Amino acid sequence: MSNYTITCHQPNFLPGLSVIEKIESADAVIWLDEVTYSPHGWTNRNRMPDGSWLTVPVMSGAMHEPLNRVRISDHRDWRKDHCKTLRQHYGHSTDAICEEIQRPYRLLIGLNLACLQILLADSDAQWHFQSHLDGGRAVTAVSDDRVELAPISARLALMVAELGGDVYLSGPSGKNYLDERPFHDLGIKVDYWQHTGPNPCAVGRKVSV
Repeated sequence: MSNYTITCHQPNFLPGLSVIEKIESADAVIWLDEVTYSPHGWTNRNRMPDGSWLTVPVMSGAMHEPLNRVRISDHRDWRKDHCKTLRQHYGHSTDAICEEIQRPYRLLIGLNLACLQILLADSDAQWHFQSHLDGGRAVTAVSDDRVELAPISARLALMVAELGGDVYLSGPSGKNYLDERPFHDLGIKVDYWQHTGPNPCAVGRKVSV
């Protein structure tokens, strides 16, 4: 009997290649849409090939909101500027992503998921959402405090079990905080994804294939 591998990740904006490859290696992904938004992270920004940041502006006070309630700020014509920057770096092969950026999304998660659908168009991984699962009640997921992060291990294990997963594929940073005991108690094996080589914004790979 083959394993059913589930991974989890925050629905970030145009994430790095390692995230896309991790999801492509799993049978299903749970998007962590209820974790608390963390400023200066990867949820609303990523780096371009020249090292500059491409950042979606969000409304003030977002850091206390779950990701699925963070609202986009349109105080500047950032959508047009973003598309210009993407085309400068990746050419017109980014037209599909730019079309989504130009849409009047008000919630950050709407934009991010639309872009992720494009980046993961060749993936067979089923999509699920933390907010749709009982184990997915909001918890802190970005912190330097191992104790503060402890509850998320039990929640992740519950969500994987709900979907019938018997393998949880964590990112490499999971080795810093993940408690494997809740998974083992539910008969779930824990593996860690290993990415080798550079980890650029995944848009680069999408437009080069």
